[in-house]
Amino acid sequence: MKKISPISLFLITLILQVLFTRCGTQQKAEVVTSLEIKDGWYYVNGEKFFVNALGYEIGARPGQHPYVERYSEPERVKHDMKVIKEAGFNAIRTWSELTEEELQMVQESGLKVVFGIGFNPALDFSDPKVIDEFMGIAKKVINYSKNYDCIITYLIMNEPMPEHIRNVGAQATVDLWKKIRDYIHQEHPGIPVTISGNSAITEFVDMNIFDIYAYNAYDYDGFNYTHGYANAAGILPEMNKQGKPLLLTEFGFSVSRQGGEERYGGNTLIEQMEILPWYYRQLLDAGASGACPFYYADGWWKGGEPEKHNDTPEEWFGFWGYQTLEDTVGYPRPVWHKMKEYNTALISSPKNQTFYKNIIPLEVFLQPDVKSIRVIYQDNIIFSKTKIENQYLSDSFSFDEENLTDRELIFEFYDKNNNLLKLESIIVLTGKNEIDWPSITLFTEMQNLNDGKQITVEYKLSNNPIFTLSGEVRYLFSTHIGWSRGEQRRWEINSNENVLRKTDSYSIPAESPVLGLYAGTEIKFGKFVKTIYDQKLIYRGNWADPIRIK
Repeated sequence: MKKISPISLFLITLILQVLFTRCGTQQKAEVVTSLEIKDGWYYVNGEKFFVNALGYEIGARPGQHPYVERYSEPERVKHDMKVIKEAGFNAIRTWSELTEEELQMVQESGLKVVFGIGFNPALDFSDPKVIDEFMGIAKKVINYSKNYDCIITYLIMNEPMPEHIRNVGAQATVDLWKKIRDYIHQEHPGIPVTISGNSAITEFVDMNIFDIYAYNAYDYDGFNYTHGYANAAGILPEMNKQGKPLLLTEFGFSVSRQGGEERYGGNTLIEQMEILPWYYRQLLDAGASGACPFYYADGWWKGGEPEKHNDTPEEWFGFWGYQTLEDTVGYPRPVWHKMKEYNTALISSPKNQTFYKNIIPLEVFLQPDVKSIRVIYQDNIIFSKTKIENQYLSDSFSFDEENLTDRELIFEFYDKNNNLLKLESIIVLTGKNEIDWPSITLFTEMQNLNDGKQITVEYKLSNNPIFTLSGEVRYLFSTHIGWSRGEQRRWEINSNENVLRKTDSYSIPAESPVLGLYAGTEIKFGKFVKTIYDQKLIYRGNWADPIRIK
């Protein structure tokens, strides 16, 4: 072997150091993760992937403000990713961009990231200066983020308001979104781009502008009142019609002492612990391909005083809380332990409120500890699988040629030592023949909110006598004015009748840019309960034409 002189060795070492320093991001650009979007799902490295992304906001600990003088905290991110991964989450969701050093910690952790970029949704989207500002942010961020394959979606805006879109122009809004979307597609090909809409206020927006249907969804807002949480989420891809993945980018429960309207704050720690798994069950029933609960740790900055934990609902959604201003680590609340257990196995099929023609598809996303599964019906094991090695299970079981039956199915998941890790119940309806389902429909002659100050709506409920009706129909006039929940009304019904009708009127606020009409009620067959519903959107003039669902 030819010897190398000390000077040559020094120069080679120096060159290598420079190369490794400058090309570090190029090394990270090496594709480790392949991402594909098909059939309404994410596929990672060829395997179906449920995006279980915990909401995460670095720079929001006591005394910090994530949007004022934020500095990079890679070591803190490294610690948090370890904790989040141990709880069974496979990704995080952010509202604004991580620095490159922080993003590298996510990459090294093995977690994925639904990557938010902090574009201000309250600026004038038609202003050339704002457009230039947004594109400048995009270019600065994408310059490094494109080198990380842990990113599986870009969120380029959070909760733009309907009135603001109307004021700055629907076409200008669409043009800006498409401009940013196309730039990201060009620079980071294959990675979906979307906004975080809100199911209560931007359900009218045509989300086919984007690659993913993404919404923040709180069960005490909007048409959850009429449809129930699962259906309020489930109709969003139905309305958009192109079968893209549905990602629920925010949902949660505040445990502030101060109670707000309709459970917005004032909830107990135990209520938070119990309802988060319920949210997951509802979103899985809705057919969602991803869930991003809100969120990892309390944000003290939201009340306007980062050094003080104000008793306002927005500051108390965290799964972890902080004791004092000096506490930078926090302490897990009961919901954290419950979600760690629930994440053991996420059952995407079967679903509640669903009818199966005796053959029931089974689809579960599992943690590595799960080695066997059993399905129990009426105290009998009707399905069993052992020696599970993969984290995705697809199978089926059947009830051959049986008549219409409500079935409470119990799912049990065990580790290698046959220790029970998780239990879950799902109630389905099975039978050998198709069902003539009851229906509720609403009708109005008004096609444009400018046509009058009052709207008249006719409601019709038709039952199939094999089902039992609940005693009321809920209906809603959703005004899309700020965060207003609109007007909620109830119609008491005689559940013994098979055809019922009602007409009602509503005075439309002059400032309402869109009026959502919603109605829903429950039908029952034994233990099986299903919500039936209808909805209609009516616009004021043609301002929304460039952006609305067609």
